[in-house]
This record gives sequence, structure tokens and C-alpha cells, in this order.
Amino acid sequence: MREFERLRIHPDRPQLRQIRRAVACLQAGGCVVMPTDATYVLVCRPESNSAIAAIRQLRRLDRSHYWSLICSDLSQAARYVRIDNQAHRLLKRCLPGAYTCILPACSALPKRIFGKRHDVGVRIPNHPVCAMLLAEHGEALLCTTLQLPDEELPAYDPDLFVAKLHGLHAVLLDAGWGGMEPTTVLDLCDGLPLLVRQGAGVWPC
Repeated sequence: MREFERLRIHPDRPQLRQIRRAVACLQAGGCVVMPTDATYVLVCRPESNSAIAAIRQLRRLDRSHYWSLICSDLSQAARYVRIDNQAHRLLKRCLPGAYTCILPACSALPKRIFGKRHDVGVRIPNHPVCAMLLAEHGEALLCTTLQLPDEELPAYDPDLFVAKLHGLHAVLLDAGWGGMEPTTVLDLCDGLPLLVRQGAGVWPC
């Protein structure tokens, strides 16, 4: 049975009870909509087939969509990507923050989602709600921006986008208005960092 729940949460001092309800939804195969330091995002566990299918349907994503991994810290990210000394220094300087960093993938990367990709985008946001959920959950999550079909910008006002989430097995952690500028994307796979997209994160960081 699909259930949707909207939970009001303080953006700076998140209530642990609300976070735990969101984690329970993830563990039951659902997804969570939460704020980051860039935009609202949709997250789910990599093994949650039904949640992945629901997010694809909501956003009308095809199989080639480039998912990111959202992690609590670099130690967690290092389970899925290779981080050399040069990349580590830059990541320590930029993260947590509004960046997606593309890094070489490790063998632990879920092949069912990422296929034969040799790299993956990693996010470590600087937002209290996001940080608490990731710490409480304890594992990396799949992540994609909450940008609805035919909309030019990411969804930012929960009062406006909540109606489009009904029918999902999901929890919305409503912390008020979110950002409308996506992350800055950096490719760190070939030595020197390559700016792929300028976004909310300042570059050089």
C-alpha cells in the first residue's frame, strides 16, 4: 500500500522524530523528498526497485538518467568511488557543500542502477535536515533533483509541489522554500578538476 506523508521540519534544528519516520519510509521501500543546500531532492535506497520506478515515473526519466549518490561524509563515499590524494584535498575544501563531484567508480557501485558506468556523481550537502537523515540512515542513497516534467526550474515551494507527490510511497520533509539553483558539477576523474556546470556552489571553492 502506498502512503504519502508530509512532515513539517525545522530547517536548522531538525526534529529527530521526523527524521526517523523518514528513515522508516526508506527502509520500507519508499522515497524521501528533502531539502539540500541547493534544491529539494528525491532520495531512495539503491535496492528499492519500487521507489526507483516511482521516481522515474514522477519525473518521466528514461533508463539513461544519471543518478547521483548522496552521502554523509567522504568515508561513506569512498565505499563507492576512488578518491586519490589530489581529489581528497579538493573535496575536503569544498564539501560539505552544493557540489556534485564526478569520481571514478568502485566495484561496489550498484550495477543495476549505474550499468557499466566508470564514474558517478557524489553529493555531500551542507544542510542540517539532509545531514541528519543521512547519519540516521547510515548508508548512501540514490539522489535526483526534484524537477517536475515540463518545469524549467527545480520545485522549490512545498505548498505548490506537494499535490504532485500524492500517490507516492514517500515522506516529504517540508523545511519551507528550497533553492532553485542546482549544484555545481565538477569532474575529478582525470587529475585536474573540470567544471562541468556552474551552479549553487562557488567555484573555485
